[in-house]
Amino acid sequence: MLAYTYVEKGKFKLLDKPVPKLSDARDAIVRVTMSSICSSDLHIKHGSVPRAVPGITVGHEMVGIVEETGKDVTKVKPGDRVTVNVETFCGTCFFCQNGYVNNCTDPNGGWALGCRIDGGQAEYVCVPYADQGLNKIPDEVSDEQALFVGDVLATGFWAARISEITEEDTVLQSSQHGGLYRTSGTMEGWREIAELCVGNSRLSFALCAAFAGPLLRPAGLEGG
Repeated sequence: MLAYTYVEKGKFKLLDKPVPKLSDARDAIVRVTMSSICSSDLHIKHGSVPRAVPGITVGHEMVGIVEETGKDVTKVKPGDRVTVNVETFCGTCFFCQNGYVNNCTDPNGGWALGCRIDGGQAEYVCVPYADQGLNKIPDEVSDEQALFVGDVLATGFWAARISEITEEDTVLQSSQHGGLYRTSGTMEGWREIAELCVGNSRLSFALCAAFAGPLLRPAGLEGG
């Protein structure tokens, strides 16, 4: 299969690799139908992620169809359309039990896919702890609509949920996750959300996607 691979600092390459196989009874093999590029992938390329392992397939935000499951997987089956969670987590350790799955104590816990183990910018991916890391996609939801569930949408939702912002506050957002942060904040009942735009491309996207409320544009910043 073809897989986009972290070769060394500054170099990614499309390589031919074997299709992954189950290595644990809790694994699942997913045929990837859509995958996205996260800014964290760029951090790996730039050498800013010390834990990233050269030779791994990058990508941690993807959707696909379950091809095969280990004998202990009970929540998904072959043929299911699924989202893949960016975090690998056991579901039983102290941190998982308290909702901090990024701190899972399993050796592959936290951000492993596409960083320390092969990820999803490939034709197939092996997902550890499939009962924790895979979620079925409803029939009425397209792959494209579900793509951000595993990472960026969940990031925005989590940030909105823990921020302790009330309906009386005004929020200033500026991150690349801003649009989904805004959407999550609207779901939480926020009334006023201002957008800080530092590039024409982000400004255009925010306007077209109806993410932007009041717009703040620093003088002299014209980059995309």
